[in-house]
Amino acid sequence: MSKITSGLWAALILGAVSFTGEKAAGQESGSAGHLQPLKAPANGKITVAIVISEGADVMDIAGPWEVFSDTMLTPDGKPWHESDGDNMLMPFAVYTVSDSLKPVDASGLTIVPNYTFANAPTPQVIVIPAQGGRTDAQKAWLLANSAKADVTMSVCTGASMLAAYGLLDGKTATTHHLYQQAMQKKYPAVRFISGVRFVEHGKIATAGGLTSGIDLALHVVERYYGREVAEVTAGFLEYHSDLWKNPEGENKNLTQSRKDAK
Repeated sequence: MSKITSGLWAALILGAVSFTGEKAAGQESGSAGHLQPLKAPANGKITVAIVISEGADVMDIAGPWEVFSDTMLTPDGKPWHESDGDNMLMPFAVYTVSDSLKPVDASGLTIVPNYTFANAPTPQVIVIPAQGGRTDAQKAWLLANSAKADVTMSVCTGASMLAAYGLLDGKTATTHHLYQQAMQKKYPAVRFISGVRFVEHGKIATAGGLTSGIDLALHVVERYYGREVAEVTAGFLEYHSDLWKNPEGENKNLTQSRKDAK
């Protein structure tokens, strides 16, 4: 199985914060009752592009990377279990993409991108971690590919990239709770909320801070392959939070936001 560095793995297994949230009006929920299935390709792997630039956050990259990389199926497409041994298929192909192949400083960790925006494979899932870089090539690639991808998801303040490029206009979104108010002022066309693990609107999804990206990635796995496959993946990761199954719940911030919107 493909693995990333031990430093990224150590970041991955940090404990999950316990944010939950009630479903906002007009949003597609991440709960099982509102699950919107995605169709996996008949042949080949599901391509997952992680966009990176200077200042990219390690946890935002590592969480989704490991979830998608460690999703396992049996050769006949059923959920993999330990009793199946090494008889497994890995249905996702994960890669990083940036403006060039120049090493990227991801908060002190150096990452060499797998592809540039000019030669990257067409993605079916796009992941936007928190990061600082904004370029014309990045914007053009993201706008073109998000229109065709099954899911475009941000983690933490990666939502600012989606907002800057207009992909969150008129939508409810979430981000790291410490940056919510600042982002709301900067992007008034978006309704930012806190206290939720992730928010979905059709093909666009935003996750809260850091470990929330694990929850959203597991939810995407479930949309493609069902609950059992996602549960096996979470078990392999020894990730014991169940918030990816149902990010809804009592949330005063969201309740007030809905009242203010009336």
